[in-house]
Amino acid sequence: MGENEGRGRAAAARLRAISTPELYRRNPFRITGLTATATRREVRERRLRVLGVLEVGGARPPGVPGDASADEVRAAFDALGNAEHRFVDELFWTWGPPSDCGCPAQLHRAHDNAVTAYAGALDAEAERTEDHPAPLWHDAARSWDAALSNGAFRAHLVHRTGKLGDRRLDESSVDGLRAALPEALLAPLVSLLSSSPRPDRFVEYLTLFGAARHVVEDARMEAAGGTYQQVEELLKGLRSAVDGDQARTAADRLVEELPPLLDRLEEVVPREEFRRTAAFSEAAAVLANNIGVALGENGDAPANLLREVFAAGRGWTTDPDTLAALERNESAALAEKPWYGTPGRPAPLMHRSTAPAQPQASLALVLAALVHVAAGITFLAVTLISPLLPILLIGLPGLLISLGAAGNPRTGRPRFPVLLGVDAVLYLGVAHGSPASWVVVVLAVVLLIVAPATFVSTEREYR
Repeated sequence: MGENEGRGRAAAARLRAISTPELYRRNPFRITGLTATATRREVRERRLRVLGVLEVGGARPPGVPGDASADEVRAAFDALGNAEHRFVDELFWTWGPPSDCGCPAQLHRAHDNAVTAYAGALDAEAERTEDHPAPLWHDAARSWDAALSNGAFRAHLVHRTGKLGDRRLDESSVDGLRAALPEALLAPLVSLLSSSPRPDRFVEYLTLFGAARHVVEDARMEAAGGTYQQVEELLKGLRSAVDGDQARTAADRLVEELPPLLDRLEEVVPREEFRRTAAFSEAAAVLANNIGVALGENGDAPANLLREVFAAGRGWTTDPDTLAALERNESAALAEKPWYGTPGRPAPLMHRSTAPAQPQASLALVLAALVHVAAGITFLAVTLISPLLPILLIGLPGLLISLGAAGNPRTGRPRFPVLLGVDAVLYLGVAHGSPASWVVVVLAVVLLIVAPATFVSTEREYR
């Protein structure tokens, strides 16, 4: 089992390594001019012929692109000589009409359309062509969906592992590749999104490829990683400036440098959906308040700058306490009152942590879980002739699992109340029908153990 898992991980690792915006241009089949079904003999013969010509400075053979250096061509042939690498590279090159794989023609057409459209979209983004990328991204997503949803897709990959004839490739390689593919299809988009001046386009494209919601969210978080780091470093620098009696410098940097960074986060990972963005926005609002207070204490701060600082803070928070402090301190700062020793002197807010707050377990959920377990134990006691052993083997584990689920902050609030309704319907319905003992036991296992266990496994932490 360990060896098989290793093969799957190796295929997934190779897939992640090549999933860049240069995915297709660096594909060894493109660079060597070979087809995805080329035999080992064809690869060897082509290698000798092409490298022999390039090494003596001869004319570039047909099929070898002009943008590939001799070293890149040699590396491409090396990749095709490695069956594990070639297996992954075949996925991102055209297959052509089916030959001996037994695939339906529509699978190969869908796959080749996906490859062509995706490669075209990347070329358009790099301005190597005059095509508009948007239709190509949509075509690529539709075609990849058609290929991946075709039942013969996996069979084709299994067939290719056999044709490549390498003992390091088997069905676990196929499964590892298939599991990593949704994330790999988004990876080039993540790279483009990270550096694009128009991130909203790529946020939309990420949703086209049918990846699970958490995969798309992870991709957006990855794309925002550099911006998060910039915001964190800037906030740290501004705090240091305030603590060093450089409020004017901190104010100028806050109104000039921070808004575009937070605006970008809002486009890629909006604070209503991603808690890390919300935490940074709140920290920025608190810091704006503190800078405004320090700026006002200097006595010579321009009123317009004061207004800009406090207005920026209000735009970054929805917290009532922070908003009230910003309003109160702005009014005091603009009133030009002497603050030192004055009872109404504005007070800076404490620097709040940018770490997301962890949701607390609900007492109502715990009580609902206890009622749920009590109902199950009562059901066993009433319907079974000898209920003691089932209660011990089912009821006690069910109690631990249910309390664990209720105490887990990721468990959705409606889960246990809904389960109590199911308890009432099923327990009462089955109990009135004189059920067989095995039916009672199976129902109790499902409701007391299986259902609560899924509450945690299916809930993803809201970010």
